[in-house]
This record gives sequence, structure tokens and C-alpha cells, in this order.
Amino acid sequence: MKKLMVVTHKMSGGGCERVIAQLLNCFARDGIDCTLVTECGVPSFYDLPESVRQIYLTFDDTLKSTGIFRAYRKLRKLVKQEKPDAVLALPEKVNVWTVLFLLGTGVPVVVSERNDPHRHPENRIKRILRKLVYPFAKGFIFQTQDAADYFPKSIRKRGVVLDNPLDTSRIPAPHEGVRRKVICAAGRLHEQKNFNLLIRAFARFYKTHHAYSLEIYGEGPEKNDLMKTASSLGVAAAVHLPGQSKTLLEDINDSEMFVLSSDYEGMPNVLIEAMACGLCCIATDCPIGGVRSLIEHGENGLLIPIRNERALLAAMTEVADNPTLAKQIGFRAAQIQERLDEVVVAAKWRKYLETVVDR
Repeated sequence: MKKLMVVTHKMSGGGCERVIAQLLNCFARDGIDCTLVTECGVPSFYDLPESVRQIYLTFDDTLKSTGIFRAYRKLRKLVKQEKPDAVLALPEKVNVWTVLFLLGTGVPVVVSERNDPHRHPENRIKRILRKLVYPFAKGFIFQTQDAADYFPKSIRKRGVVLDNPLDTSRIPAPHEGVRRKVICAAGRLHEQKNFNLLIRAFARFYKTHHAYSLEIYGEGPEKNDLMKTASSLGVAAAVHLPGQSKTLLEDINDSEMFVLSSDYEGMPNVLIEAMACGLCCIATDCPIGGVRSLIEHGENGLLIPIRNERALLAAMTEVADNPTLAKQIGFRAAQIQERLDEVVVAAKWRKYLETVVDR
């Protein structure tokens, strides 16, 4: 494979975007001519290799339904001009249109599912279109076997389950000494992440652990509502929402614990990175099994049921009251670096893409 085109929504930050940036870095180092095409004209939040061209289908912050035809007609023209060996599309919101508009170009399209396929795409019409057009894709990359099993056998047999790559060079040195009494979390401030659950559990935790604070990094539509929840529970002074951070891992590296409170996830990069930092992580055992594939309960993290405030409170209390256990769990969590090293994982992505090209 000499030329690869990656199509996505925009690169303004997020787990899928982090994966794209890491893959492009690895592929570019391997000498692959890479082009990144985004629906929206938003600069990349993540660093990209200088050799990677970024092309915008529109110069808007979001792609409206009325602009889909024009934008993807531009993509079709671009693919015909560039003639890449393959097109990799992700996440779900762009997969359907990419497959549909590239029919007949002769260029194989590989789509990657990045979330729970029962819930994404959120648009019902797109879910119907996915069912109709996915059979025309040449390959499929899933994050977990549970995600793959959602699709019919005809799709599964052409697909593969691949891990997310971890850029180990970004992981700060393990923290030495006493950790800050901080419970940290990160992600888009969206109902999927259920940070309301985390704030409610923290409010109960705070009654017996006044030295602690809660830091939730990220931006999104629920920011104001989350602060209202903290205020209504009397913990506004102890709950901080710093926004997005380009130095997130350094910011959280000396925290006492990390919490992922999501109702559903793919394979959450932010959890992977927190584990790699050696943080003691508490995470919901949410669909589609990505968290469960990373954490063995009691060994390298703590798993709790989704939407269970009492279980989250108990887990946070256990970590706070048992520093030896927290340290042991964090030490074992950091070993995730070996499994997910970006060089190893990106090589598996490349090998699969090349098998699709060679079919």
C-alpha cells in the first residue's frame, strides 16, 4: 500500500481523532503517502506529520444535511484524481456517505466502527442506510468482538477486531511520591459519558472525604448542566471543569484516581492513556465490551455496572481508603503500554488494509 486516504468528520479532539492522528504518524513514518479528508474545515487538535495533506470538504464547523451531496461529490472527484490504494473511513457518521458516494470508483473502502453500533449512528436514517450500503464496503475494522457480532456474518467474515494504538512517547514518566487528592475524568461533556453520575457519586463521597476535588476535562453541550448539578449538591467549589487540554496526561498524572462513567463506549482512548500513566482507574463495564477488554477487575482496574451510583461511590471510597491497593492496581495498569504500543498496533492496521487492497 503506497497511498492511503483517511476520511473523517473533523479533527477537533476526541478518541477517534486521536487514533487517526497516531495511525497517520505511523503510516507516514513507513513512507505511505497519506491524505486526511475532513467534512469540516476545522484545524486538527492533534499534531500531524508535515507530509500528511489535510483537505476540507467544507469550511464550516459542522456539515449540515443540505451540504452532504456537495461535500461528498467533492470527495468522489478527489478520489478519482488521487487514486489512493484504499480509503479508510471513520467514525460512523462518515462511513455511510463515504461508501455510498465512492461506489463505482474502483477504490476499496474500509470502514471502522468506533462506538456501540446499537446506538451509533444516532440518526435513524443513517442506521437504515448503513444496513443498505455496508455490504458494498471492502473491509471492516471493529474495536471489540461484541461490536462485530452486531453485524451479519457476511460482514463479519470480511472484518477484523483491532486495538487502538497508544502513542507511548506521550506517556509521562510515572509519578513518584504522594498523589494529589484528585479524582479526574475526561471526555466530551455529553450524556453518553454520564458525568452527572460521577458528580452525584462524588457529592456523596465528599461528605466523608473533604480533602478531595473532582476534575473533569473536556468540552460539550452539558457543561452548564454539570455545573448546575454540582451547585445543587453543594460541591461546586470542589468540582472543576477546565475544558480541553493539550497537556491532559501531564495534568492528570499525579491524580489519585481516574473515573470513566460512560453508559456506552467503543474502546476509550482516555481510559487507555490513564491506565498507561499508572493511574488507578474505575470504569463502567459498558457496552460494547471495550472497557472489559482493557480491565481485569481488581487486577489493573475496577469495573462497576453502568448507571450505578452506589457502586461508583463504593469504588472511589475503596481506592481512597486503601492507597496500597490503588498503587498496586496502577502499577499493573501501566503494563497496557506493552499490548497497545502504536508501532505494533499500527502494523496490524496496515497489514489488514493491505489484505483488502490485494483482494
